[in-house]
Amino acid sequence: MMALGRAARRRLRAAFVYATLAVVTLIMCFPLLWALVTSVRPNEEMLSVRLVPDHVTGAHYRALLGGRSMYFEAGAGAYRASTAPSQHFLAWFANSTVVTLATTAVSVAVSTLAAYSLTRFRFVGQSVVPYISLLGYMTPSIIYVFPLFLAIVALGLADRLPSLVLGYLSITLPFSMWLMGAFLRSIPLEVEEAGLIDGASRFQVFRRIVLPLAVPGIVATSIFSFIVAWNDYLIARIFINSITQLPLTVGVMHFFEGTHVDWGLMMAAAVLITLPLAVLFMFVQRQLVVGFGAGAVKG
Repeated sequence: MMALGRAARRRLRAAFVYATLAVVTLIMCFPLLWALVTSVRPNEEMLSVRLVPDHVTGAHYRALLGGRSMYFEAGAGAYRASTAPSQHFLAWFANSTVVTLATTAVSVAVSTLAAYSLTRFRFVGQSVVPYISLLGYMTPSIIYVFPLFLAIVALGLADRLPSLVLGYLSITLPFSMWLMGAFLRSIPLEVEEAGLIDGASRFQVFRRIVLPLAVPGIVATSIFSFIVAWNDYLIARIFINSITQLPLTVGVMHFFEGTHVDWGLMMAAAVLITLPLAVLFMFVQRQLVVGFGAGAVKG
């Protein structure tokens, strides 16, 4: 009887925990759910407060991906087609993809090599470099974005996609180096020493031993860099002026036309912007938890 009572209490606690998590998850995901529902809601029902629309349409996605949007024409009492600004959406998506992938690749490569040098070699100031780099990440972006813009202009990269890569690296590199350093310190030196004794060079040890063991940390660093570059608004808003060079975060703001907001297009764009991150998290969730966990424990 006592054992059955303990089992019942455990099941009750588990049910309470899962119910609480379900409620919290619903609250956190409700804005995304509302955006998804609004993106398939007809324009005639756009002001409805009902979660489930009476009719479902893919017109907003077709208009967005086909370069046409729907604007309300007061005189005719109906919606009419327009070719701006959604005609640039695919170009904005391509810009964000290129800039994000380039930022992630450079950030991971540089931070991994820098973290390896900090954790494996001895030099003056070795112990303070990680904290100085982390201080750069803790500094608000608005403080250094304008000096960085002056440097971008001097390099002749203003209003070009490479300027975004450099701007995002100023945010991602400090934290990425700190995170990779914390993870590489968790890898035993004896493993590398065994490789050196067997005749492998330092580069071979790094490529064949350290990198495979550092995969969770590399994945965590990649996700962090990807999120920063994909979601940034401030740097892109200052560095880019041409509408064809804009990333998604700045480009979708053109869906605001004076007092009119094309909510169907806006929500469809929000869903398409969120989709790559959601898919990415689904595939690398396990490595992400391991990577951030190692950084938290060993840092």
